[in-house]
Amino acid sequence: MLIRKLLLCLVILITSAINAQSNRSELYSTMSYYTSPGDSLSFSDVILKFKEGEFKSDKDFKIYQRLSNKEWWFHFPVENKNNSNSYKYLTLSYPYLSMGKVYYKKGEHIDSLHTTSYDKHFPFKFLFYRHPVWKIPIKDSQITEVFLKVKNDSSRARMEFHLEDENEFLKRLEIEYIFFGVFISLILSMVIILLYFSILKKEYSVIFYAIYVALMLIEFLAGKGLGIQFLWNDSIFLIHSSRSFSQTLGVFFIGLFYINFYRLEKQDKFSRNVFRIGTYITVPLILIYIYKSFFGGLTTYYLYVWIILKLIILSWFINHIYLTIKGRIPKYLIIGFSLPIIVLIIAQSINPSVNSNDVLVYGSINVYYLALIAEVLIFIRYIFSAVIASQKKYTELKKVTNELQLNFQKNILKSQEKERSKLLGNVHDSFGGYLEALKLRLLNKSENSPEKVKEILDSFDKEYRYLLNSLYSPKINSENFIENLIDFFDKINKLTNNPITHKFSLEESELPPEKCLHIYRIISELTTNAIKYSKASEIKVNISESKGKVIIVQVSDNGIGFDVNSTKKSSYGLNSIRERVEIMNGEFNIDSIKNSGTTITIRIPEK
Repeated sequence: MLIRKLLLCLVILITSAINAQSNRSELYSTMSYYTSPGDSLSFSDVILKFKEGEFKSDKDFKIYQRLSNKEWWFHFPVENKNNSNSYKYLTLSYPYLSMGKVYYKKGEHIDSLHTTSYDKHFPFKFLFYRHPVWKIPIKDSQITEVFLKVKNDSSRARMEFHLEDENEFLKRLEIEYIFFGVFISLILSMVIILLYFSILKKEYSVIFYAIYVALMLIEFLAGKGLGIQFLWNDSIFLIHSSRSFSQTLGVFFIGLFYINFYRLEKQDKFSRNVFRIGTYITVPLILIYIYKSFFGGLTTYYLYVWIILKLIILSWFINHIYLTIKGRIPKYLIIGFSLPIIVLIIAQSINPSVNSNDVLVYGSINVYYLALIAEVLIFIRYIFSAVIASQKKYTELKKVTNELQLNFQKNILKSQEKERSKLLGNVHDSFGGYLEALKLRLLNKSENSPEKVKEILDSFDKEYRYLLNSLYSPKINSENFIENLIDFFDKINKLTNNPITHKFSLEESELPPEKCLHIYRIISELTTNAIKYSKASEIKVNISESKGKVIIVQVSDNGIGFDVNSTKKSSYGLNSIRERVEIMNGEFNIDSIKNSGTTITIRIPEK
């Protein structure tokens, strides 16, 4: 739909140029002009200059002229070919004309029409049109000599004239306003699409670009004179500054878009700062415009603003080239950014003559806005693709995260089930036997002595404390790791006749808290199992650190040993230790011989 509207704009533009071709050529072929070098001339003086032949003709008259605040007089004859009372519409296609006034002469009769200007005597006050228009009466077959007086403050003015009858005039207006309607609807469509997309996808930085596009529409209305005609003819500030002010705001918001939307990395800090500096520079410019809106003055301020904005755009253009080379943004984006700049430079460097191709004459003033539309379409394509790609990655990442979370929950449930099974086994193995023995003692009156009951209860209490110590998980880090291990051994030694001996050789080791807890649980599991099952008279725990930043944990006893192969699958305790070692990317080794003791060695990287 947007592309169709853009093509429609081109068709209307070409159609308008073709319709105006013969009209313009006929008018300029009879036109002559005179430039007053000094003070303002009276109309009688101008007539004298014309009779003296000081008006000159230029068959290759340029559309754009530098009036330089001088007084220019244009002359052309109007002939009534139909010999009927009618009117001719004289249009000067320049909405920002400082002053224009028409005089006409029939024989010796002299009359004048209204004075028009863009900021006081608005053109649409006389004829409802954005450009200065004069309705010249043509009543008989006598030739009407028309003199147009113009002055302009700015250095460059578009001296494009149209002399038409009423039907031609209205037809040209109809084509123009169709073009404007299509262009405005195209801009508004893109603004609505961008706003809807930003809210739908929760990509709120796109709103900055939508505001930029909306300000582009304000600049278009100001440049074409539509703003003065329809919207802000009662505001002196907007009449004089709407175009440059909207451009300044546009640079500010497009800068915010670059800063917040471009996916720049940490190493792109310089490029991000280029966008930031350019954006921040516009802030004081905007504040001065706000001051001007209240207090007036600063009539030439816009000239300095345009110089600053050109420098900002140039720095951003170079920055876009750099980011394209680095692969941060797609290559087609630099085409979109540079297209309006290149078109504007070319359009301002071309000054077509009245005999130039009509597409060139009319395209030079409108092609810039078509280039802006192309830029916006390219950026919209980039915005959509970037956001969709980003959200696709987010969806994939969320899916992976959900899978990991599900697996994590399954592992937690699995670990909980294992811990419950182990706890039940320990309770059953340790406490069940003692409860059964206590029951038999109490039922057997012949063997029901206090000493036997106390012996069973003491053993029951010892097993209970072993279980508590093995389940206890203190808050451990590298600073209190050794202290907690020693505290654990002290508690265990109070419950057994064969104390655990230990030796720690860790110097300035900085183990993460997770590894400290894993090693603590491994040692508590191994020592508790050795006490309960090995029947050892001696248990040793050594912890040391090798030169390669590897922690070596060794737990040994002189007990009865066990068959390593037969216990690999059935022992929950050993399997739990293996899992903890694997989590830490360590190595686990068991050396056990029956009736000759067991040595378990674990090697864990420090980081």
